[in-house]
Amino acid sequence: MAKNVRSNELELHRAVKQLLDMTLPRDAVWHHSPNELDMHGPEAARAQAKARSMGTRKGWPDIEIIWNGRAHFIELKIEGNKMNDDQRHVGDMLVRAGARHAVCRSVGDVQDVLQEWGM
Repeated sequence: MAKNVRSNELELHRAVKQLLDMTLPRDAVWHHSPNELDMHGPEAARAQAKARSMGTRKGWPDIEIIWNGRAHFIELKIEGNKMNDDQRHVGDMLVRAGARHAVCRSVGDVQDVLQEWGM
């Protein structure tokens, strides 16, 4: 992934963090699942193997929100990036399990989804 793509995704993640911290109901809990490692070489392979052995699931959405007894998940993608097969599969599994799942490409998209979900 090119450096500018990574930095654009980082900017989106940071902006969404600010939005969630400011707008979610007080009784909502949210978390970012860092499934990607910005490392290379043998250290990255060992870290990924360790994470997978502890239950990290390939394709897990970026943001998890628990509120009102329901799980909500948001996959963040900048314009031009698409969900991979693992992300689509996990998103489908979450919906079948009764969770809400959305793909958002901007802070505005996240605001719209939160509003749709009653937050």
